[in-house]
Amino acid sequence: MGKVAYNNPRFFDFVYDDFLCAAVDSHVAQSGVLFHSLTKESVWELFEITGVLAELKKRGYDSFQLDLSGSDDTYQKLILTYQNEILVHLRLSIQEYRIRLNDYFFKEKYLVVNWLQTRHPKQVGRDSARLYPGQDVPGLGIFTEMADLIGFLIISLRLNGAVIRPEYFHDAVLFSRKFHFLEADSKALYQALRTAFPKHSIRAISTLLQHGKIVDAKRGVIEWKPIEMIFFLEKSLNFFVFNRKFEKKVSKILSTYKLSLVEGAEVELGLNT
Repeated sequence: MGKVAYNNPRFFDFVYDDFLCAAVDSHVAQSGVLFHSLTKESVWELFEITGVLAELKKRGYDSFQLDLSGSDDTYQKLILTYQNEILVHLRLSIQEYRIRLNDYFFKEKYLVVNWLQTRHPKQVGRDSARLYPGQDVPGLGIFTEMADLIGFLIISLRLNGAVIRPEYFHDAVLFSRKFHFLEADSKALYQALRTAFPKHSIRAISTLLQHGKIVDAKRGVIEWKPIEMIFFLEKSLNFFVFNRKFEKKVSKILSTYKLSLVEGAEVELGLNT
């Protein structure tokens, strides 16, 4: 039996179970504010059943305000705050993707997570040198719950999966647990970064990238740009889309990388202590 969180199932453990099949079958379209489908009450319920609210309460937050905004499928914003401090911030859209399946292409609609941020302002006094790129305060450490939230949004909106665009390398590391790199070039770069610096932490590699301190012998300075990672609701698609041909292409590109650090980068950024 799959893991249970706060007496509710984890999305990624129950994708093919009757629980989710029933959830899809019983869905009734309703007038709402999130993509004109989900009401504010429905979104609150998703925060509750995925354990997000319980985890926030554990960290000392006892009251919340949920704001939803946006006018169409190209831009929706979901913000959860505590005393005017942002705790969770999501920017979402729904887009149709053309996916290659062997020698054929198929189109389906996916939930696109253009931005995902969690903040733990009660830890604002912590050592700023330990922050990851893009952080002004530490994160909440609720990846599992947020992944479940995205999963249940897919089901609630009757979509075929989700695409996420990690703004930073360390975000891609987190989401690689559940999502696949959509492009071979992106996966090759990711693997090159993961293997080239075994003595460095994920935070250190992400920091070095952000400051332009990682170079390739042929490409010069490596820049991390938001890449696309995809999760298929129908898991069997992974074996057809990310097949041997795809992996062979990844390996070929990976073999062309020869990464190194700019001399003195670790001392300059305080990563050698």
